Amino acid sequence: MSPYTARYPLAGLLLALPALEATGLLDCGRSVYGRLRGGFYGLTATLLTMVFLALAGEPRAEGATRVPPAALGRVLGLDRAPEARTIRRKLGELAAAGKAADLIMALARRHAAARPEALGFLYVDGHARVCYGTRTVQKTHVARLKFPAPATMETWVTDSGGGPVFMVVAEPSDSLAGELRRLLPDLRQIAGEGRRVTVCSGRGGWSPALFADITGAGSGLLTWRKGPAPDLPAAGFTTITCTDDRGRSHEYELADSAVELAISDGPRKGQTVSLRQVTRLVPAKAGGTRQIHVLTSRTDLAAGEVCWRMSSRWREENYFRYARTRFAPGALDSHAAAPDDPGRTVPNPARKAAATRIRQAEAAAQAAETARDAALLKLRSPAPGQAAYLTNPVINALAAPAGAAWRELGEADMAAAAIPARIPPGELAPDMVRLDAETRQITHAIRMAACNAETILARALDGHCARAGDEAYALIREALTASGDIIPGPGQLFIRLDPLTAPRRTQALAALCDQLTQTRACYPGTDLVLRYEVKPHPGPA
Repeated sequence: MSPYTARYPLAGLLLALPALEATGLLDCGRSVYGRLRGGFYGLTATLLTMVFLALAGEPRAEGATRVPPAALGRVLGLDRAPEARTIRRKLGELAAAGKAADLIMALARRHAAARPEALGFLYVDGHARVCYGTRTVQKTHVARLKFPAPATMETWVTDSGGGPVFMVVAEPSDSLAGELRRLLPDLRQIAGEGRRVTVCSGRGGWSPALFADITGAGSGLLTWRKGPAPDLPAAGFTTITCTDDRGRSHEYELADSAVELAISDGPRKGQTVSLRQVTRLVPAKAGGTRQIHVLTSRTDLAAGEVCWRMSSRWREENYFRYARTRFAPGALDSHAAAPDDPGRTVPNPARKAAATRIRQAEAAAQAAETARDAALLKLRSPAPGQAAYLTNPVINALAAPAGAAWRELGEADMAAAAIPARIPPGELAPDMVRLDAETRQITHAIRMAACNAETILARALDGHCARAGDEAYALIREALTASGDIIPGPGQLFIRLDPLTAPRRTQALAALCDQLTQTRACYPGTDLVLRYEVKPHPGPA
């Protein structure tokens, strides 16, 4: 071994290299982009820089200003790491190639090959990326904020464990059901021929016609039932216990039945799709119980498994909650924008104003009729001893307000019928733009790889950390930013890390280092085999 040794503050980032190799980011990047233009920092150095920044808690290019460039450069094998403007320039060069979708697809195939057991159930959901700034971007409803805001929609696919697999930038104004139909060929390609994949979505993907397309393509379906549904009799529910993929036991009150849904649109209009319905009995907030219905095409699954598989959709939400604090999925990584597509159309907001006017006119007409009828009834039923004379002028005077109200309602109906249902977005805002999608997809691919690498390291702690279920990710975050010695030698690179904050954490890290050493991974671009070790925790003074 070489006598040379040096202590570096970010040596722990090298722990991620074997896990990063498993994600395939560097291999996929080279196969898709080849190489960058001539410069000091090549493709591998650029990708590694962004991954290391993300794992160090600074996922944006601007994070390079908060990390010592010499310290980050040492783990890159360079004198110093690239600066923020260099990272942005390299991202711009990658975006100009227009191959971000190919990179994400290559990573998804690599994920499927590495974890085939996790691809049996794919969870699909749409997420809004809020756009802050002065540019005019189409508004959409943001569930997290509970109100509409300028945002672009993204469709994300995660595996059964909640790990990110695939993402695309959704078409503006398109529903999740429409995005699902567009993504079906890609999902089949990711899973591979001959493998059955079950598509799981929330109520946003509700569409009986889409369900027929999914089942007709040989894929499985799992979703919540949307809209009112008849409750099942209490006698039909049975207590069922099942064990999930993590060994935890769940108990449900379930009833199993079948339903037929009518298809009201598309080429299958008039047909029906038959699905299995698993109904769960849960306590209601106001007291008593209520029923939640899960629909699936999988008849081979036990009712309990259907229920917890559908509940596991929240693992995808957990990923986004964690990613918002660690990997900045909503960051604006590029200020580039292009004019919106003039050929597409959006719902005309004038129709909503016209509908409001119609409702007001209807209410006014009904109120005028009620007032007219009350006045006529009063004239026709005079008090005893009094006479009432109903003449045509009197009746016409009483009926005039109602007639005017009905004419106004007719005019409102005619005006609403003349308003087109959809218009080009340029008529609403001539300066409406679409934000750059290429750079966004590239940064998402890098951060997905960083997150999956962190997850691989956290899972490797099972059995080596007493509280791995609660502390695994916190321990990995501490280890990745740990200091240590980097000792190059003949055919190997020896990383000897400093102990962590507690003896039990140091012991868990030592076990992780043993596992990583056994993988015999090499430092990218070299034949140096990585070896890991942890210095012993100092004893009490």
